[in-house]
Amino acid sequence: MLVVRKVNDRDSKVIFNWRNDELTRKMFRTSELVEYEGHCKWFVATLKNANRCLLMCERKDGEPIAVVRFDVEGQFAELSINLSPLERGKGLAPKCLALAKDYFEKQYPSVSKLIAEIKTLNLESRKSFEKVGFTLDREEEGFWHLSVSINK
Repeated sequence: MLVVRKVNDRDSKVIFNWRNDELTRKMFRTSELVEYEGHCKWFVATLKNANRCLLMCERKDGEPIAVVRFDVEGQFAELSINLSPLERGKGLAPKCLALAKDYFEKQYPSVSKLIAEIKTLNLESRKSFEKVGFTLDREEEGFWHLSVSINK
């Protein structure tokens, strides 16, 4: 069984390690290695940012599975997921996305649409988003742009 919760200080190191994983970096907009000091500054700012919701999906025993980020701008929020490298290929991404989406929808009732930008070489990620209701809006410059309406 999986659960989702808000990220806390104890999650910083695991998120840092996942972010610098080689395949993860290949799928991100920016693929450079992140320095720990820069990550710590980003992490502290993220926890204070009312327009960013960072959630941890984990097993009931507390084992982290994925971090899901929502960046809110007005009635929209951009959603991204970073799955633990150890959990890839197990079909967990759609479950984590669904849990995070449900949690976010309750916490941010003014947001009416979630958007996602996925590199076109990341077909598995696109499939995961589509399993939770996202549809393709367009393909542009090596990215798929997907969206789903929420809080209807």
